[in-house]
Amino acid sequence: MLCGGASNAKPADNEVKQLCDEMRPACEEHASKKFDVFEPVEYKQQVVAGMNYYVKVRIDNENHIHIRVYQKLPCYGGSKHLHGFKHPHEGGNGPIEAFEAHLNLDDEC
Repeated sequence: MLCGGASNAKPADNEVKQLCDEMRPACEEHASKKFDVFEPVEYKQQVVAGMNYYVKVRIDNENHIHIRVYQKLPCYGGSKHLHGFKHPHEGGNGPIEAFEAHLNLDDEC
């Protein structure tokens, strides 16, 4: 992993699956819909003042979304926050890439 850069894409592991389970309600609220499927496929990480996770998530047989989750450092509580969301038509079906935060769904961030 490059210092400040995102890692290479990796298959989703149990940690990322748990992260996605925690973020699912916020994603469904943002999308204004319930997803029948919410299965992480692959992800990238970026070390910042905490950790950014960029995750490609399957939401049905043909479509994916990309989510950006920021996790605070343990000394600040380690909480996780949804900071970005790409719908399928916004590039969610493409390869997972780092993208700018555009959501601030939690005032503590």
